[in-house]
Amino acid sequence: MAAGPKEVRQLGTPVVVLLSADDSLTRLVNSAVQNPWRFEHHIHFGGPLDFLNADVRLVVLDDQAVGESDRGWLLGQIRRHMERATLLYVTAHHTAENERRARSHGACYYTSKPIHNGELAGVLRAFMEVADRNFPA
Repeated sequence: MAAGPKEVRQLGTPVVVLLSADDSLTRLVNSAVQNPWRFEHHIHFGGPLDFLNADVRLVVLDDQAVGESDRGWLLGQIRRHMERATLLYVTAHHTAENERRARSHGACYYTSKPIHNGELAGVLRAFMEVADRNFPA
């Protein structure tokens, strides 16, 4: 039997997902998200990967929300399930290994705390603009 054309799913409202328990990072990301985008916040990772869906176009991962042993695995799952999503990685403590792991799993932006609010807000907005042009709803 010949394979038919690949089904193309219509994307819905674009979503920014934040995995973080950091209140100031949460406020910053939430304030940068504007219509038509939707903000989704998960305090920690430790359960089902229900945030992995086609509408997620931007993932901000705070490594304090994920156990050290799960970080590489979670980054791989994000890349595998959300090919269109842009990954921004925030680490509590910069090390060459943290940066290598994040970048090897496709992080387009890597930063360490303390966060430079103006810079990160600008990066978020720029990535949302690019995603809007590349993957219109």
